[in-house]
Amino acid sequence: MVYRSPIPDIHIPEQDIYHVLLEHPTQSTSDDARLFIDGTTNIGHTFDDLRRLTKQFAGALQVNFNAQRGQVLALYSPNSIDYPVVAFGALAAGLVVTTANAAYTASELTFQLRDASASFLVADYAALDTAVEAATRAGIPRHHIIVAGIIDGAAREQQHRGHHTVYSFLATSSECTPVRLTAREAATQTAYLCYSSGTTGQPKGVELTHRNILANVFQYAAFEHEHWKRLPARDVLVGFLPFYHIYGLTVLIHVSIHRRVPVIVMRRFQLDTFLQHVERYRITMAYVAPPVCLALAKDPLVDRHDLSSLREVLSGAAPLGPALAAAVRTRLGILVRQASGMSETSPVTMVPLADSVVDGSVGQLLPNMTAKVIDEHGREVAPGDAGELCVRGPNVMKGYLNNPTATANMIDADGYLHTGDVVRVDAAGDFYIVDRIKELIKYKGYQVAPAELEAILQTHEAIADAAVVPVQSEALATELPRAYVALKPSHVGAVTAEEVAQYVAQHVAPHKQLRGGVEFLDVVPRSPSGKILRKLLRGQANEKKPLAKI
Repeated sequence: MVYRSPIPDIHIPEQDIYHVLLEHPTQSTSDDARLFIDGTTNIGHTFDDLRRLTKQFAGALQVNFNAQRGQVLALYSPNSIDYPVVAFGALAAGLVVTTANAAYTASELTFQLRDASASFLVADYAALDTAVEAATRAGIPRHHIIVAGIIDGAAREQQHRGHHTVYSFLATSSECTPVRLTAREAATQTAYLCYSSGTTGQPKGVELTHRNILANVFQYAAFEHEHWKRLPARDVLVGFLPFYHIYGLTVLIHVSIHRRVPVIVMRRFQLDTFLQHVERYRITMAYVAPPVCLALAKDPLVDRHDLSSLREVLSGAAPLGPALAAAVRTRLGILVRQASGMSETSPVTMVPLADSVVDGSVGQLLPNMTAKVIDEHGREVAPGDAGELCVRGPNVMKGYLNNPTATANMIDADGYLHTGDVVRVDAAGDFYIVDRIKELIKYKGYQVAPAELEAILQTHEAIADAAVVPVQSEALATELPRAYVALKPSHVGAVTAEEVAQYVAQHVAPHKQLRGGVEFLDVVPRSPSGKILRKLLRGQANEKKPLAKI
């Protein structure tokens, strides 16, 4: 069975990102309304500022570096109001932007710079030493490094440790005429080169074209159109999801510009700062990851702030358990939804309709997309049965950089991208992610989904966060589920591993029980986007002797 969106297909603009979003906007909000606002300093850029600074940055790239179409600019920075200026400026100059994790070490950054063949690097002032070391290893000239993140005071207009800041660089040029792509070029020219998490080896460069990104912006906007139309006032968003991650890059930068809604920018997530910003700026909507939902559901700090303006959170990047979603909704009285997607789909593929949310579901397909659910032999499964999700649409990536084998393994001859997500579809057409194919634990031939056990663990009153990974038992010749649990501070030392294991045993079939044991951690390791760092935990798990007492 081929699944489709409940929303009719839409027209996707056949131009480049700059001209569609900054020269031909579809919303009528004033050009002097602020769009990107630094939450700490209250300094911000209006739509007109963004358009002007984008053209200046593009001009400065051409004047100072003789930048040519197709060259790659790497952006290595946490969130900042500089970020959209640099990204759109590079695109307006005809460049490709590769976004690098702001927490990368010099070695990790060097790999990406080399793999992407980056010619220029824009790096945050706090990570300049790391950036210089990586750039040197990758052969990027020192004068091709620009410093970002200095947005206040006279220092932003001056060079920083011998490098241009974004603003001193802007001052070297007037506005240029942005590169205009034909429809064919927009469909084939890479705009962003985002890197996969590398859970199965070295990270791979995901090539997303101008059309890929614009398709996802317009698909998502069409899906949410009726919901947004009913809002009593314009949204105010908070931007702590990393801009370097495709989730934040698309929904917080590109969709926000398309909608002309303000984003209160945070360098990184800190709960107390987030709560203060909601109160100060009357934030109405937050794109989040599950760890933020955990905090909203359980942390006592939440009760100390006025969050009455907040009407919705939309979670992504990792599974959100139904009990946790219900806990946030009950505590705050807000709409709680979770979306689905991946870097390779620009990223959003599914969202629940706002008026028909089912906890645990990731909703239905965006327009212009089709999907099928297949078994391990490639045959479509019956509705309601679990299988691998495969999706097709204009937001599906061009491919992996210089890796045709990996691309062919991911996208089949019919254009369907094999997501690796195990899903089922209910009678209403809502999708539910059961787990990831590569993360399923095989216990004596039975499949055990870590996400299911994690959702159960998170309902325990003493548990702040949890992760489940397989540990190999040589004696039993099988994998066993092991839980890594972070307790709330008030419960540390008051709960035993046996009590946690028995709690899970009360809720699951025998083959899903925590026969690999329970280990306590101060914090469950997660990536900046909220994904559990399972590879790290699996390595730790296999260093310890597995249990099988239940």
